[in-house]
Amino acid sequence: MKSYKCVVYDTYNIRKVIKFNLESKNDIVEYANNNNLKIVSIKENQIIKKGNKLKDKEIKILCKEMSILLRSGCEFTKLLYILKKQSKRKISNLLSNISSYIQIGNSITESFQRTNIFSKFFMSIIKVGEVSGNLDKVMDNLSYYYSKEHTLKSKIKTILIYPIILIIISIISMLFVLTSIIPSFQTIFTNNNISPPLFTKILINISIFLKNNLRYVIISILMLNIFIFYTLKTNKKLTYLVNKLKIKVPFIKDITQLVTTTRFARTLSILTSSGIQIIDAINISAGVIDNNFIYERIMKASDSIKKGHKIGESLNLANVFPELFISMINIGEESGRLEESLNTINEFYENELDIKIQQSMKLVEPVITIIIGVIIGACIIAMVMPMFDAVMAV
Repeated sequence: MKSYKCVVYDTYNIRKVIKFNLESKNDIVEYANNNNLKIVSIKENQIIKKGNKLKDKEIKILCKEMSILLRSGCEFTKLLYILKKQSKRKISNLLSNISSYIQIGNSITESFQRTNIFSKFFMSIIKVGEVSGNLDKVMDNLSYYYSKEHTLKSKIKTILIYPIILIIISIISMLFVLTSIIPSFQTIFTNNNISPPLFTKILINISIFLKNNLRYVIISILMLNIFIFYTLKTNKKLTYLVNKLKIKVPFIKDITQLVTTTRFARTLSILTSSGIQIIDAINISAGVIDNNFIYERIMKASDSIKKGHKIGESLNLANVFPELFISMINIGEESGRLEESLNTINEFYENELDIKIQQSMKLVEPVITIIIGVIIGACIIAMVMPMFDAVMAV
């Protein structure tokens, strides 16, 4: 997208200078024709980067501000102008783009969509809000959704980052023992003509290798991690296999299932309450889940619903949701209160996820500490025992 400065004359022959953020000069000509303006000059200023993703927190705040202004009776283009003046550059550019698209005759939904920033879920909700005239309500729903998404992602990061930090600290401790302490014992063994056992010799050889090649070992580990990360990102078959294991391996399965159920229930609840058909709502909700194996399973459930089967029965075929979730879906479907059931499910599994995370954190720290303690303890015993044997022999 490009930024243009355009000089025009209106129907009263008054000179105006207007700034546009549009794809091409043709869009400006289209806008001028629609508004009876005579173009004098068009000057291109700068290129605005396209496709910059917004964080969940940024979308949450933006939707909440829009909801408040819409409820106060503010017209949408005026709303964009108000928010643009008080927002940071990235958001300001985005709002300017949306405003420009609206000015050349696009609908609100089309204007958001042409930015190529917002998800299919977001666009579906905006479209429903614009058609129904409840844009303020759907903006509030979107703010709630992205607030919960931000919280959920923070919890997932906590699950991942905390053990990683502990493991890194533990590895550093191990490297210190192997490169600084064990070589001292080697000198003692050599000076006292002590012949250590096989395990001790292996440790000493590892220690010598690390001490002499530590730089290369660290670089190799970093390169290996980059390679693994890149492969997981680019190899779809491997990504599919990893995602499949997430729903099969104990403990990881529990966390994955809770995250999937929470995210799916929340998205489905907001979509159905907005008036979107259940098939479309399930398809969009499946796309929100960042797991291609689970997505494939849910889409099979969607096909089953299209054939006339019940929602709960079809979702049960996916074999990725807890039994309680399926039971509550069945109850909501049979009673005609599916939306309320989804809200209850969302609240229940959010609490369950909080509890599971707290339990995981309490479990991970002592387990890693014990493992590292056993390894370091074994190293020390392997070094000290030959010295005791030598003393006893004397």
